[in-house]
Amino acid sequence: MIKFKIKAAKWTLSIFIFATACLYSQNISKSNLSIYKIHGTIKGDITDKFAYLYYNNVEDSVKIVNNNFEFKGTLSDTVSAQVYIKSAENAPQFYLENNNIDIQISANKVNKDGKSVEIMHIDGIKGSHSSEIQQEYLNFYQLNSGKKDFNKVLYSKLTVFLKKHRSHPFSGAILAELAMVNPILSKKELNTLYSALDITKQTDQDLRFFKKGIDRLGTYAVGKPFLDFELPDQNGTLVHLNKFNGKIILIDFWASWCAPCRKKSPELIALKQQYLATNFEIIGISRDKNSKQWNAAIEKDKLDWINLLDQDQKIESSLGIENIPYNYLIDEKGIIIGINLSTTEISKILSANTKKT
Repeated sequence: MIKFKIKAAKWTLSIFIFATACLYSQNISKSNLSIYKIHGTIKGDITDKFAYLYYNNVEDSVKIVNNNFEFKGTLSDTVSAQVYIKSAENAPQFYLENNNIDIQISANKVNKDGKSVEIMHIDGIKGSHSSEIQQEYLNFYQLNSGKKDFNKVLYSKLTVFLKKHRSHPFSGAILAELAMVNPILSKKELNTLYSALDITKQTDQDLRFFKKGIDRLGTYAVGKPFLDFELPDQNGTLVHLNKFNGKIILIDFWASWCAPCRKKSPELIALKQQYLATNFEIIGISRDKNSKQWNAAIEKDKLDWINLLDQDQKIESSLGIENIPYNYLIDEKGIIIGINLSTTEISKILSANTKKT
């Protein structure tokens, strides 16, 4: 095995729990191994000769043979780990433990900022006890998320769940997501749950994201005024938020290279059409660096609303947004009434609050 130094740019991690948890198999090995064995398979047309593993400042590499690789080692605790190839732009995250773990990965070319880049994705994992913990939470979430009092049900579940798994890094990832991406719980509730964690076992990134999310919930929470801003539109004309006073506004953060963002566009178009004769408006704010690619995506997806460009991500930075797509729903007075809502949730709010024009 070859030791190496990792480029910092590789470690752009995601805390989207449900993007990975649903991929994990419940075929769990119950053996108490003193070492970990990772067998990986990469699907895709790759030319890389080595696969790389990173966790807790440990850096390792092994040769790829016929799109297969294998790592071996030992751990004292379950840790958050990443595996990648040098040609890829990202390093997928998973939980590494002393067990026999099988990972299936796909490597695909995508267009980002006018360039073709390779993105890795974990398609499935078997043999990990951590997957059992993730699946438990995912099953609960999917079964209960439609309930009216879901915030209370979730808080009750996590009070027990985090106490049981206080030392597992997945617990910190849950709270980081609830603070940064999916603000269902209050700041007080999140801080109470956080106090149950063994923070020495959580990743620095999750702890940092949690703190950033908590700080944002204090400033830009539901019931608080939205950030005052001014950004250029497609013609380069500066557009100020106060132009939309008296309207209920959905501010959608996206980018032309963001596949989940583009996939959501038809839903937003249908939402706009449904409330076309009301005081509802959509404002798209993109983090694109390539304005031509941005304009091309707007035209191709037929995004018939105000589109603004935030190339330096100043607005996102002020709001503490790390991942896109992300949205805020704002009432006629500029007060936040929803954060990162689904189109179904937005429609319910609009049906009760919009006015015909």
